[in-house]
Amino acid sequence: MKVKIMQTDISHLLTSCTWSGSRLNVARKLEFSFVQDDRDPNVPVIDVDNGYTCYGYDDAGNLVFEGNIYALERDRTKATVRVTAFDHLIVHARSKTTRKFDHITAEDITRQLCAELGVLIGDIAETAVPVSFIANAKTGYQTIMGAYTEAAKVTGKKYHPVMNGAKLDIVEKGTLIEGYTADSARNMEESTYKESIEQLIDQVLIVDEEGNRVDYVKNDEHIRKYSMFQEVYKTDPNKDTQTEAKALLTKPERSGYITALGDYRVKSSYSIIVKDSLFKGQFWVKSDMHTFVDGKHEMKLELEFENLMNEEKTEKEKEKKKKETEGGKKRRGRGHSKRGELREQDAGDTA
Repeated sequence: MKVKIMQTDISHLLTSCTWSGSRLNVARKLEFSFVQDDRDPNVPVIDVDNGYTCYGYDDAGNLVFEGNIYALERDRTKATVRVTAFDHLIVHARSKTTRKFDHITAEDITRQLCAELGVLIGDIAETAVPVSFIANAKTGYQTIMGAYTEAAKVTGKKYHPVMNGAKLDIVEKGTLIEGYTADSARNMEESTYKESIEQLIDQVLIVDEEGNRVDYVKNDEHIRKYSMFQEVYKTDPNKDTQTEAKALLTKPERSGYITALGDYRVKSSYSIIVKDSLFKGQFWVKSDMHTFVDGKHEMKLELEFENLMNEEKTEKEKEKKKKETEGGKKRRGRGHSKRGELREQDAGDTA
C-alpha cells in the first residue's frame, strides 16, 4: 500500500502497515509505522500531527482510504513513529445530535446529518420510504442506521454506510464482489470453522404479568437435535408478544476465519465466494484486516453465514410521551412519600 501524510509520500519509510474494518466498528482504520530518526541525516523529517489527513492507495494508484490521524506514538529508541488514522465515518460514530424526523426518507435524513456534521455526500441508497422517529442524543451513525432500519422493514433490503474517499456512501449490504473467489487451491492459506450451542435458546415460555403460563414459542428442530434450553418472556401490553418472544430464540453460533492473499476489493459489509473443504458458497465479510509486510499483501477475514444488518432501534413520539408520563408519576410518588415522612417527623417533634 502506498501511504501519504498530507501531500508527502512516506511509502519508502514504512516498516509496517495495516488497513482494517468491521461491520460493528463502522469506521475503517489505517495503522502504520515509519522510520523517523533525528540522529540520521539521511532520513527525511516528516511533518506529522494529530488531525492531519492521510491517504492510502492500492497498487494501481486508486484511493482506498482517506481519513485523519487520531493517535501518534513516537519512539526515539526504535526510531519510529506509529500512526492510527480513521476514515471520516468516525465523525458520524462519535458526534451526537437531537432531532425529530417527521415523514422524511432515510436518504434525506442522511443528507441532513451529513450537512450538520460536515461530511460530504456520495452515493446514497434510495428507499423512497418516509419514516418518523426521534433521535434523542444519538450519534449520527445511530440516527442514520435507525432511519434505514425503519426503511428496511418496507424494502426488505439491508444497508450499510461506507466511505468512498471523502464522501459517504450508503450501500446495500452484502453485495457480492464480482470476479473474486477465495479458493484454497489458489489464493487461500488458512481456514478455521467454529460452532457453539452454549448460548442456544430454543424454547420461550410466555407468562402474563402475574406469572401465569400463557403460551410457548419454540424451535422443534433444535429441541430434537440439541435438547431444550428455555427462556421466559413476560407479556407487555405495549409490545407484540409473538414478535418479542420469537426474538429471544437463538441459533447455534457459527463463525469462520480465512487467511488469503490480499485483494483491496474485499472489505467488511460485502460478500465473497469461498471454495474450501470447510466453506463452500457465498459468505459475508464481518471483519477484515489487510497487512502489508516486506512487499506481501495478506488479509485475514472473519466470515458470517447470513447477511446481517446493524439495526438501530428508534424512538417514536408516543413512546417518548409514555416515558415522560411514567417518569412524572414516579417523581410525584416519591414526593408524597417524602412529605409523609416529614409530617411524621414534625408530629414527633411536637409531641
